[in-house]
Formats: sequence, C-alpha cells, structure tokens
Amino acid sequence: MAPQIYNWTCSICSFTWVMNAIGSPIDRETATRIIGYPDCVNETYGLMSAQCMIDAFDKQGIIAKQAWVTFEQAYSLCRLYTGVINPIGQYHFMGIRGVENQSIWVANSAQGYMGVWDNLDVERFNALGPVQVIYCESYK
Repeated sequence: MAPQIYNWTCSICSFTWVMNAIGSPIDRETATRIIGYPDCVNETYGLMSAQCMIDAFDKQGIIAKQAWVTFEQAYSLCRLYTGVINPIGQYHFMGIRGVENQSIWVANSAQGYMGVWDNLDVERFNALGPVQVIYCESYK
C-alpha cells in the first residue's frame, strides 16, 4: 500500500487498497467520493462512522459487516475475508490482507504507526483495542 499523504486519510487508503485487491480498481480520489467527503470522511475526524465504510462497500456491490472482535475472532475473520480493521486505541484503519503465522497481515498506509507495520500480533492488538473489523462478506 502506498503511504497516506494526510493523517486523516487512512480509511480512504484502506478502502482503496481493498477495492484494488479484489479486482475493482479505483484511485484514492474516487474512493474519497465513494466514502463521502466531507460528510463521511474529513480533515477534522477522519472517517465519521463505521456505517460510512459499510455504505461505501455497499455502493460497490459488496455486503460488508461490522464486528467488535477479540484477537481470536479477528484472526478467524481475517483468514476468510478482506476488509478493514480499526484498533480504536490506534484510531487507524488498515486493509486486511489475511493472516501470517500467528498475526493478522495488514495493508498499513502509515507504516510503524503505534508499533504496527505489516502485522498485527496479539500483543499489539490487545494494547490498541477494542478493535472493530468491517469485513466484505459477499457480493450483491
């Protein structure tokens, strides 16, 4: 994933990464419009709500669901689905690549932010929680 330019754009970067990863290429400008600038994502708050991300996926024909998860639950979901993960203590969205060894493999637009690079292990996960996952369950 390319680095984010502004500190409030992690959700845009993550949404863009997911769409490209599943074969529906978009650029960040298009992603910003789909998510909804400034009502759903803006310079002051970043992403305004999980519903904004769910609705953005819906506009692309993807049924996405939100879950508040333990590490074990997140690991299980990330083995099966892509989407975005947001540790609330980090206030940062990352794309879900899958799992790698005993960690969650993420697409992170802010490498190293709060100790997270490409993997989110159980220790960092718990330190940054609670954690929400918005996973792409299926297509419409």
